[in-house]
Amino acid sequence: MRISVWQKLTFLVFIIVLLSGCAKPNEPSIHGALSIERFIETGGYVRDVSVSDSLIFIAEDQAGFSIYNYLNNNFVCIVDSLWNTPLGNVRKILVAENKEFLFVYDRYGSPASINIYDIADISEPECVFRIQSSSGNVECIYSYANSGGGITLNWTNNDSEGNTINFRESNDDWYTGIAYNFQNAVSEFDLTENHFIIAAQQLGIHIVERITGEVICTMDTPGEALDVKIVDSYVFVALREAGFAVFDISDEEAPELVYLEDVDEHIYTVDCEDDYLVLGSHAGGVYLYDISNPADPKFLGNIDNDIIGYTYEAEIYNGRIFAATRQGVYLLNID
Repeated sequence: MRISVWQKLTFLVFIIVLLSGCAKPNEPSIHGALSIERFIETGGYVRDVSVSDSLIFIAEDQAGFSIYNYLNNNFVCIVDSLWNTPLGNVRKILVAENKEFLFVYDRYGSPASINIYDIADISEPECVFRIQSSSGNVECIYSYANSGGGITLNWTNNDSEGNTINFRESNDDWYTGIAYNFQNAVSEFDLTENHFIIAAQQLGIHIVERITGEVICTMDTPGEALDVKIVDSYVFVALREAGFAVFDISDEEAPELVYLEDVDEHIYTVDCEDDYLVLGSHAGGVYLYDISNPADPKFLGNIDNDIIGYTYEAEIYNGRIFAATRQGVYLLNID
């Protein structure tokens, strides 16, 4: 019996479909220069981490927060209440540069608040102040040593009271502060000597005077700007659905787009150290790039969420990557 050309084509299409059905395009993968050193199981989803030379400060959402010594491999403390009231949803955490204070943002507490802990004794953090104004929807917390010998705390929030960057200082015992207001939502930011570089979500990035709060310029981006990190005269921007971008800010009042990459997954967070760029992609895990030439990043590796879990944040510190995921904290090595 002779087989017609049409029958041959039909059979060929059947074989292709069959083989495609056997393939696993979404199979979990560890690609390139990344490997898992350790997994730290937590009581809640890890929404954020802050890292020091030996400690990981872990925001565990509905389970409160914890402090883990990753050199000794043990939890130093676990805190699930504030003044005998349960912490609602711990979404942000940051240890101050001087290691004296820990800032813990409880988004759905009673009410929402940024809680300032004295961590002289890390086994028993003591809450010394609660910031309850402009704390309804905090996107970023940031601190640094100020000229008065204390610590300045900045944070962004977007709620019914407005879209702001806020200031409080330990020099004033955290009581008083100021705020810069913006017309639209603002998210994460980083600082140069004179300016805030702000991820302004759908507007792109703002360059803002640190002293006056004046918006010097706004640069449109192809996606939704969610996070920024400054390295020398470059700023790396997480653009959600559009991947990530690099801007040259040699002239801080006129940034220039020098690189744009549409990554396979949405990109939500960026962090940098030395020649490495780390991207946090919720459903895509962690991406690693070589930025020895900041204007031309080179892809080095990826660990996807099927292995480490849905990833909220990825931070690089002393050559290790700390991934905050729904499963817990993963310590990743750069091979």
